[in-house]
Amino acid sequence: MEGAAASGEFAAVLRRLREARSLTQEELAERSGLTAKAIGALERGERRRPYPHTVRSLADGLALDDGDRAALVAAVPSREASPPPAPSSAAGVFPAAGVSPAAAAVPSPAHVPVGPGTPLIGRDGELADLLALVRSGTRRLVTVTGPGGVGKTRLAMEALRLAAPGFPGGARAVDLSAVREPKLVVPGIAAALGLPDEVGIDPLDALVPHLAGLRMLLVLDNLEQLTQAAPALAGLVARCPELVVVATSRAPLRVRAEHELVLGPLTTPAGDDVDAVASSPAVALLLDRAAAAGSPTAVTAADAPALAAIVRRLDGLPLAVELAAPGLRLLTPPALLTRLERQGPGAGPRDLPERHRTMAAVLEWSMDLLEPEEVALFERLAVLSGGCSLDAIEAVAGEGADVLPALGALVDQSLVLRVPSPDPQPRFRLLEPVRQFAMRRLHASGLATATADRHAAHFHARATASAVLLEGPDLAAELDRLDADHANLRSAFLRLLELDRDVDAAELAGSVWLYLALRGHAREGLAWLERIGPGASDVARCRALAGRLGLQLLAGDTASMLRDAGDAVALAGRVAEPAVTCEVLTLAGQAAVFAGALDDADALLGRALAQAEAAGRRWVAVHARLARCQLALVAGDLATAGLTLPETVRAARAAGNAFTLATALNVHATLTELLGDEPATATLLGEAVALSLAARMSWTLGYALPALASLAQRVGDPVSAAWLFGAGASISAADAVDPTFPVSRALSDRGLDATRAALGDEAFAREWDAGRAASGPEIQARAAVVTTRAGGGRSA
Repeated sequence: MEGAAASGEFAAVLRRLREARSLTQEELAERSGLTAKAIGALERGERRRPYPHTVRSLADGLALDDGDRAALVAAVPSREASPPPAPSSAAGVFPAAGVSPAAAAVPSPAHVPVGPGTPLIGRDGELADLLALVRSGTRRLVTVTGPGGVGKTRLAMEALRLAAPGFPGGARAVDLSAVREPKLVVPGIAAALGLPDEVGIDPLDALVPHLAGLRMLLVLDNLEQLTQAAPALAGLVARCPELVVVATSRAPLRVRAEHELVLGPLTTPAGDDVDAVASSPAVALLLDRAAAAGSPTAVTAADAPALAAIVRRLDGLPLAVELAAPGLRLLTPPALLTRLERQGPGAGPRDLPERHRTMAAVLEWSMDLLEPEEVALFERLAVLSGGCSLDAIEAVAGEGADVLPALGALVDQSLVLRVPSPDPQPRFRLLEPVRQFAMRRLHASGLATATADRHAAHFHARATASAVLLEGPDLAAELDRLDADHANLRSAFLRLLELDRDVDAAELAGSVWLYLALRGHAREGLAWLERIGPGASDVARCRALAGRLGLQLLAGDTASMLRDAGDAVALAGRVAEPAVTCEVLTLAGQAAVFAGALDDADALLGRALAQAEAAGRRWVAVHARLARCQLALVAGDLATAGLTLPETVRAARAAGNAFTLATALNVHATLTELLGDEPATATLLGEAVALSLAARMSWTLGYALPALASLAQRVGDPVSAAWLFGAGASISAADAVDPTFPVSRALSDRGLDATRAALGDEAFAREWDAGRAASGPEIQARAAVVTTRAGGGRSA
């Protein structure tokens, strides 16, 4: 239907949907991030073939449900397109990504971060300059430079908000403050866009195909510790002609593509009279933040000189001003000035720039306003990276500490910020300059080592506890919580390595391997597991080897799996803990299945299942049974698979784990596909896709979409087949998922060839590219169309 839309149909459908929602063209333009002129051209039929990202933006702006969204997409006429990239020469590999519109996870303009709710004071000129650069089309790598606390982030975020409508491919901020290694900058950008690194591929080569076709704005915040990543960023901009990058950094990047915008302090009063002081942006910010802290202050003739002296003493640095402002709740302006003068600009380390020393003086003075227990908590919070939950704060504070009163005081003093949380437990973070100041104080106190040890112990316990949750019905919520604490998990792992606590490091990494696999961190997870030292016990090494095998299974690295499986099996023979060895034996058995070593697989999986049942590892037992079903399928024993798979799916459903159930549904769908039962295959795959999208599990989605595409081809819908093949290839490329189970791979390859033959190269390429650019809701809608057409709907 999509390819046959009549000329003008899209215009009529768009106008009908807009008018049904009582929206003007201007209102829809504002909601969708497009221009009213562009929408008018579409509705008049002057632009008859909008690009996929334009259709997606319109659908988002209209808040369409699945049915209307599908109708809008279906109304787009055919577009000429070149053939898709040829398949890899390796057998069973999907076509390469190529350069195309961004993958499903790249955000639309609706994903622009909401501003902080406070006015941007005194930056009208700088904001106009930055917007002009961003919109120019010629300055595509702009670095906002200046001292710490000068307001680089605030300016960049305001520019992002205002410029977003001009970037239909999306506008997104990426906070890099928790990143310390330049080589992790590009993977960090990919992760923030929902496009994690691919295993075995250069991160820049993996990211470029997703951005090359988009007019997109990225703000990369806090780059000063990562300037060695500048060549990679210059390469990214050079290879993505429509991409605009705004970076914030204390130092310029020093690459040819860069345009530097230097941001200085806010203007301080030229004189001490009321008019001069009242018109000063620095004083305006001081009074605004004092009012927000509960102490409205006006400029009077008596206080004007002191207010002017305060902001001059602070060099007009916005963060310093904001941190000083709450002091006006307790002190008069002259008393506040006296306090600042007594601290002096030299309170910070002498090797820091002058403005940094002033910042340190303000922060040191802020400590004087706190009680000793509040200061102690503030210093200990320095070890927490990228935000933290309340229980983590309690852990680093020390046993038995009541942190709420002290934490409340730190929030009141703007030293700690409340940030969004993935669960009901509140989360907090320190601004990075403040965290660095706190870390210096923590080292000076002599408590840095002990506090870092408590941090590592807490997140070791957090990781090991998560292993049980990842195997149960709370999987999706636990994945979100681990995402929020990813930086803390990383720093805890590194601390454990520093301490030569190889057992704890192996336990931490081995416990969260499923999270790393499902949320696109396979590259990092394998790197962690490669660093486990020789001091790990056999039990800990078993856990680490299970993690390695699981991540290799995800990435389709069969050769490495077979190598490590041999070591794992030998090690399992020396460990007398079935609860640990059953998991590593199951994964070793799956490695043998995927490699075609069926006798070895049968023996390993038999041992694994017996141990899992004896140890009460229900999750492992179900996966061992699923692996035996896969073994039967590889062996061509469809009768055995037919007897065992329905029961195994029921066991997976009873366990309530979304990953286990989606995996079971995919394996069962392989059997029903071999048997030619299209309605059953549709039902199974439809549920697997829904589960995978809801929990953001790219592993199971990477298997389900090619199978669903093959089904679409068999039931006479080659257009949807090509579209779904494209969507599946995009997800697999983004999250390092390589669906290499031999039977399902062979079936999907057969469907891919049949789809290409049915459509021809041009039509296939058009639908493939559209699928690659699809969003999650669009994938869900298309899956529903295919499953309905195939007669799905029966309970699995």
